Amino acid sequence: MGHTDLGADRATLLKLYLTLVWSKLDYGSVIYGYVKKHVLRVLDPIHHQGLRIALRAFRALPIKSLYAEAGAPSLEHQRTKLACNYVLKLKSLPQNPCHNIVFDAPFSDFSADSKSEANLVANTFEHINNAKINLNTIDNQYVQCSPP
Repeated sequence: MGHTDLGADRATLLKLYLTLVWSKLDYGSVIYGYVKKHVLRVLDPIHHQGLRIALRAFRALPIKSLYAEAGAPSLEHQRTKLACNYVLKLKSLPQNPCHNIVFDAPFSDFSADSKSEANLVANTFEHINNAKINLNTIDNQYVQCSPP
């Protein structure tokens, strides 16, 4: 087996991991993504081991190097990205029932209280604001309610 075959094999294994396993770890992360951090850390070893198997990497390879080699973010960064994408998409769909819950309630209602971690909306809005995305510049899309 030549060196190019090994590279192609790694690429195939990585694609299989990302498609079959990582997609399952992402599913629903917009909802569960902001539970206590120690609960979410249970998923990290699954992600790391999947990347190690796909890349045929040694256990001693640091996690950040593993992410760089795979070209994949951490699960935490992926959850943040998916939550931001969801809120931005939701902003463009005012007829969605969740739109009013997220955008019409006062922002102070979503602030984190002293008993819990920052919740989904407050944390996501913080990331969107840090990225300097102006929500007022997002155009609304209107989906036809009746069949064509």
